[in-house]
Amino acid sequence: MKEGTKDTAIALGSRLGVLAFGIGIQSALAWLLGTDGRGSYAVCLIFATILGIIFTFGTDRAGQYFVASGRMGRSEGVTSSLVLLVFGAALAVLVGRALMIFDFAFFQKAERSSFLIALGIIPFVGLTNAFALFFVGLRRFKWMAVVQVVNVAVHFAATLVLVIGLRLGVDGALLSIIIAGFVTTVVSLWLLRKEGALESCRRTAEGYGGLLSYGLRFFVAKLSNVFHFRIGTMILAFFIEPSGIGLFAAASALVMRVTIVPKAVETALFSRVAGHRDGRPELVAQAGRASAVVAGVALGILAAVAVPLVRVLLSDEFLPAVPLIWIIMPGVFLRASTLAYSAYFMGTDRPAVCSVAVGVGTLVNVGVLLWLLPVIGLKGAAWAMTAGYLVSAVILVASFRRATGQPIRETWALRREDFALLRDVPRYLRRAGRKGGAVEGPEAM
Repeated sequence: MKEGTKDTAIALGSRLGVLAFGIGIQSALAWLLGTDGRGSYAVCLIFATILGIIFTFGTDRAGQYFVASGRMGRSEGVTSSLVLLVFGAALAVLVGRALMIFDFAFFQKAERSSFLIALGIIPFVGLTNAFALFFVGLRRFKWMAVVQVVNVAVHFAATLVLVIGLRLGVDGALLSIIIAGFVTTVVSLWLLRKEGALESCRRTAEGYGGLLSYGLRFFVAKLSNVFHFRIGTMILAFFIEPSGIGLFAAASALVMRVTIVPKAVETALFSRVAGHRDGRPELVAQAGRASAVVAGVALGILAAVAVPLVRVLLSDEFLPAVPLIWIIMPGVFLRASTLAYSAYFMGTDRPAVCSVAVGVGTLVNVGVLLWLLPVIGLKGAAWAMTAGYLVSAVILVASFRRATGQPIRETWALRREDFALLRDVPRYLRRAGRKGGAVEGPEAM
């Protein structure tokens, strides 16, 4: 039995739950808000997300790494990271409020009340992500699954109540994120306390410095990951109407759902790479190949059913997004196929490699977007996204080859055991269902 299959199954199970609720949320937003409202919502969410990511300085990932590798005790690593996250969130809110004084075109794409509500989302941008990362670092994949599903389930329920029941529109959609973040925080803190990760401990300036050092080396990658996915929407907010923004945001969000399996593999892989002497390159290469197979099949199906799927999930108003979906697909395939390499470099204390790869890819994304947007409109933003992912993938593959010495052909050539690994995951998922969520099986090393 391939190691890591159990934890991959748990991570995948949670992501399938997140996918189901996430699609429900995206569908509800599309049908209830239309292209204009969906665009205004996307702009406000980007405003909160970018500020939240900038001022966390990558300390959520740093806390995960220090706990997983044993360089810090669980209490010191978790509580020190939380202190830095809360401090950064407070600073981000202040900066966001100050930016709203200026009359940028960006702030004309939604009501001022919506941007004010978006300020309340900022603290939960870092915290919600950090809790999931902490549980991965502690190798408590079941709790990671719990907090992820709780977050998206509460978000979905709150969206229905506030947008449909109370008819609060974009403001209600944004408030639902705050409610979900608050509930997730309460549940996560309770689980962390249960795990003994919130016990009283001595926190030092040296510890904070170590977290910031790792976080800042990963910072460009973290920020660029957010920018890369959302940079098109953000730049479009300065040049086109909310309806066009809504089309692009919906298209990119739908295609990115394909990465749930590769992200589940990356999640399980990180704790096996962190602290290991050589980073287990053979396991990383196998994870990359398996991810490529799954992403390729999923994208092929999505390409075939894109038109009826958009009609059902998003409404006929979003049909112009279908060509954008087709253009974005190759880039998402490359992104999904190389996520395992990101786990390798983060787990071997080389997060700067991820920063270079994603940072350069983001610059390419921006450059191509600014070049093509005036020429071919929204399709230019889609081609820019794919071009950026292509460059990032090339850098990650080349860096992995240089770091491990593995020939590229050996790294990418499919093997029989790759398909055996993929067959094992559904079996663990079925066992999880019969056991009420507990996945039985051999312990991974």
